[in-house]
Amino acid sequence: MVEETPAIADKEKELIIKALRKHKKKRKDAALELGISERTLYRKLKEYNIND
Repeated sequence: MVEETPAIADKEKELIIKALRKHKKKRKDAALELGISERTLYRKLKEYNIND
């Protein structure tokens, strides 16, 4: 696995949070907007310790 730079990880976390807020915490819609699968979104939520 390739380590991301902190700036990229921070931006990714920010985008995930914004998408979840925009879609009122609906993971399916947020994942669709982000262009990732729901499974990937779930993994990223755990990775970044985001409590949606």
